[in-house]
Amino acid sequence: MAIQIDFVYPNERPDQCPEVMWDLQVKLDACAQQLFGKRNPSKELLRPEFVKDGPHVRNTIKLDGGFAELSLNAAGYWPTAIYELAHETIHLLDPRPGHPLGKGASWLEEGLAVNFSIAISKAIGDQSIKVSHKKYQIANGLFTRIGGDLFHRAMEIRSRSGHFSDANTSDILAVSPGVPQHIAEKLVSSFYS
Repeated sequence: MAIQIDFVYPNERPDQCPEVMWDLQVKLDACAQQLFGKRNPSKELLRPEFVKDGPHVRNTIKLDGGFAELSLNAAGYWPTAIYELAHETIHLLDPRPGHPLGKGASWLEEGLAVNFSIAISKAIGDQSIKVSHKKYQIANGLFTRIGGDLFHRAMEIRSRSGHFSDANTSDILAVSPGVPQHIAEKLVSSFYS
C-alpha cells in the first residue's frame, strides 16, 4: 500500500513552526489509524515538543494522553522531524509508560514504528532515509519477517491483541503462519531486555 501524506517542507525550522508540526502530527495520526486501527479513545493526542533527550513518547501524569518528544536534531531539520514524529505516532496509538516505568514496547512495535517512519519519509520525499541505530535496524528486520502486506498484518495482530506490545507468539503465528517460532518469540519480547 502506498502511503500518501500531503506535506510540503516549510522554509522555517521545525521548532519555529508549531502549527505545521501539529498539522503533521494530526495527518500522521490519521494515516496510522487508517492503517492500524483507531487510537485508544481514552488517550488524548497532544502537540509534539522538542527536548534534549528525545525522541520518545511522553505520557501525561494521569496517563490519559501522550505526545511525542522529538530530538534537538529534529528541531532544526525537517527530514529528522518527520522520521521521528512518524515513529512516535505508532506508539501514540495507545501510549503507556515505557521501560523502566512500564512494559514499554516489544520488538514488533518498535519494528513497525521504524518501518512506518521509513514509509512516511519516502512518501513525503526523502528517498535516502536510512536507519542509523543498529537496534532499530534489527527491529525493522524482525518486523519484515511477518511477510506479506506488512501493515495489514500488523493491523491484524493489533486487532487480535489490543496493543502491538501485548501480542503473543500465537497472535503472530495466526496472522503469519510462515514466521519461524524463534522469530515470533523475539517479536513479542521486550525491546528493552
